Amino acid sequence: MDYDNYDGHRHVVNIVEETPLHQWFEESLQDNMEIRVNSYHHQRVKRLAQRFKPMAYAPDGLIEGFYDPDAYNPEEGKFIMGLQFHPERMRKVNSDEFDYPGCTAAYKEFVKAVVAYQKRLNIIKRVPTSLKLDKELEQKRNVIVRSFSLARNLYEGGDNARQLKESDLKPGVEFFEVR
Repeated sequence: MDYDNYDGHRHVVNIVEETPLHQWFEESLQDNMEIRVNSYHHQRVKRLAQRFKPMAYAPDGLIEGFYDPDAYNPEEGKFIMGLQFHPERMRKVNSDEFDYPGCTAAYKEFVKAVVAYQKRLNIIKRVPTSLKLDKELEQKRNVIVRSFSLARNLYEGGDNARQLKESDLKPGVEFFEVR
């Protein structure tokens, strides 16, 4: 790991057509269907479960992105995918500008799915009363949901975006790190 260049290390991935990743980065793709992504992980995906479809490959054939086509529809609150890179951290050196316009798309789609799922839960109310969360878990869930809401406002350019503190977004980040 090159800690002096932690966010700057990039390697090529080949994007699979007609996948969410292809849609997000389409305007940045050339004829070669490649983008350069960051890499922090030592883990790898060698083989996928049958339900998952690849979205990106490294030149050595390892899978860099995948999703479940039957469980990916952000408008309906469905969002099952995995990426071996962090588009939200792919920024040009010494700049706040993203490497590609599609870098924020994954997070925006996730937020869209969370909002749709919340709306669906509020409408359907399918959870039996015997399965209600205890107070501590409910408080943790509320903190994470608030973090996602603040992040959504930030990406949508909300008025209070400049007033956000890193600690406001931390619960959402920690949620992703555990998953």
